[in-house]
Amino acid sequence: MSFQVLDIVLYSNAGELRIINLRPGALNIITGASKTGKTALIEIIDYCLGSGECYIPEGIIRRSTSWVGLKLLVKEGQVFIARRVPKPGIKTSPDIYYEVGNQLVVPPFEKLKSTINPQGLETLLNKHAGISENIHETPEVQTRRPLKANIRHALFFTYQQQSEIISNKHLFHKQSEEWIPQAIRDVLPYFLGAVDEDYVSKMEKLRKLKNDLRLLERKLMEFEAVRGNGLTKAHLLLGEAQNLGLYPPSELPAAWEDSVSALGIIQRIPVNPEKEVSQEDDEFERLQHERLQLINDLKAVKAQLEAAKALDSDRDTFSQEAREQASRLNAIGLFDRTKDERMVCPVCQSHIEESVVPSFVRLQDALTQVQKQVRTTSERSPKMQEAIRTLETKIDNLKRRLADNREAAEAVQANNQRLQEVQDRAARRAYILGRVALYLESLPQVQVTSDLQQKMRDLQKEIRSLEEQTSSEAIQERLQSIISIISFDMNDWAKELLLEHSENPLRLDAKRLTIVADTPEGPIPMDKMGSGENWVGYHLIIHFALHKWFVAKKRPVPRFIVIDQPSQVYFPSDIDVDGSMNEIKKDEDREAVSRMFQLMVKVVEDLSPEFQIILTDHADIREDWFQKSVIERWRRGTKLVPVEWDIKPGKN
Repeated sequence: MSFQVLDIVLYSNAGELRIINLRPGALNIITGASKTGKTALIEIIDYCLGSGECYIPEGIIRRSTSWVGLKLLVKEGQVFIARRVPKPGIKTSPDIYYEVGNQLVVPPFEKLKSTINPQGLETLLNKHAGISENIHETPEVQTRRPLKANIRHALFFTYQQQSEIISNKHLFHKQSEEWIPQAIRDVLPYFLGAVDEDYVSKMEKLRKLKNDLRLLERKLMEFEAVRGNGLTKAHLLLGEAQNLGLYPPSELPAAWEDSVSALGIIQRIPVNPEKEVSQEDDEFERLQHERLQLINDLKAVKAQLEAAKALDSDRDTFSQEAREQASRLNAIGLFDRTKDERMVCPVCQSHIEESVVPSFVRLQDALTQVQKQVRTTSERSPKMQEAIRTLETKIDNLKRRLADNREAAEAVQANNQRLQEVQDRAARRAYILGRVALYLESLPQVQVTSDLQQKMRDLQKEIRSLEEQTSSEAIQERLQSIISIISFDMNDWAKELLLEHSENPLRLDAKRLTIVADTPEGPIPMDKMGSGENWVGYHLIIHFALHKWFVAKKRPVPRFIVIDQPSQVYFPSDIDVDGSMNEIKKDEDREAVSRMFQLMVKVVEDLSPEFQIILTDHADIREDWFQKSVIERWRRGTKLVPVEWDIKPGKN
């Protein structure tokens, strides 16, 4: 699952359309002079794909367009997205039009209206790209919050602006902005596939197992505290009993088991109940009230979970039934809808006296409604699964709080049941007998500590296994393995482009986000390599290598890249004729430009139909292999925005 761009659409203030048709799975070249709008295409595409702010350049484009749109090729068919261009002084617009279908026609201006919010658009684009639930856990020593990769992160690998393609310091889109480099480092393992698809579920299970282990460790500590250090606690109780005449004066038993038996004899001595004093505490009452509230909350959340699971099951059943109904209704496409439905049979085409019921139009309406319902239920499925996981987490938390409440209440109750200090011996005897009874009552639990310790060992073993699978070290090992594989393509293409240091092994440095050449004298990063030709070439080979891996491994990254003016380092900035090679004075520069574009043709053909390049450039090479990829020429008055749009009033 992923998508490519079919059309880039602009709507004038007067409602006129400007459509740039693109070919999926191919190299699409828009060649033109300076100041014709080439650089704005990346910002238009990015704005339609959910950018939080509109970066379309000010001037004629912002002044003359009311909406911009994209038609995408997706697994489900086609998607059309349009966003209103914000007015001057406003950073963005919440108005987004979204439509999905098998074959879409670019809607007219009058049809555009807000049908979805930015958050909903991001969710749908994640789905179209195939981005599953994921999370990047930051190391414990860092304070950054966990990061979920989404479509906005995937787009870091699909754009190369004019200023980015010639940079010797930054490889990826927006890498020069604050916080973006760290985000790219965090999401790169997921998009390359170094993180398993079930990573999130493993992390959730790991957290739960660690919580269970902590509970068992706490219980074991409590049991050991009851038993005491060796014979110390049992002997202490026997010594106090001897002092009160409850145990004959003699040498205390040497074995702990014998001490427990002696305490059992003492426990059976009658106690004068009239000397016992009990007192209640407000804390115990508060804990009881809290327990009732927790029980009620647990019942309510369990009911919600059952309802959510039932609803999810009903949704699956409904989706299946609806798809079957849609399949039946699709048969209406076999009928000739041009004839009068009331006088001609839709099956045999013979004339009949009575009208056909139901009519073709009613069947078509029913099909449309069923398809809409199927899409709606499919789009809401991820949110329902997330709601179910949230409810399950709430139930676990409530159960842990109930356990903590019960233990706290027992401790408070034990304290409240102690006898108050009295002077007479009987009360003191009763007090020591109570302590003996409490100690002995705890002993049966202590005797099962061997089972408890076995459970802890099993949990620790399972935790270690999950930690090995989800550890940052394991992820980094897989990431480095992938980087080593894509380095083969980088080296081959660098040699084809005759780039500097191409005779040495090349690799992506995932930490510094740059390309490094490993030479006998030591590693050389891209910012230490000279000439704009090399920087452009290295940008191209790393992005092509990444996209080749994305395609081969079906990773959830859009299947296109937009490159803005990679030949700028060769063409004189003060000359603008026709983009031909004659504008480049040096033969070696003309050959370098030709090699660069031929590499693009080769990569697209190798990955066809799964990869699309959208290229805007000054160059217009007079060769068949180049000319067949040209889709538009913006010269001699032809531009992205027609000049006549700038003087027409708006409709709204």
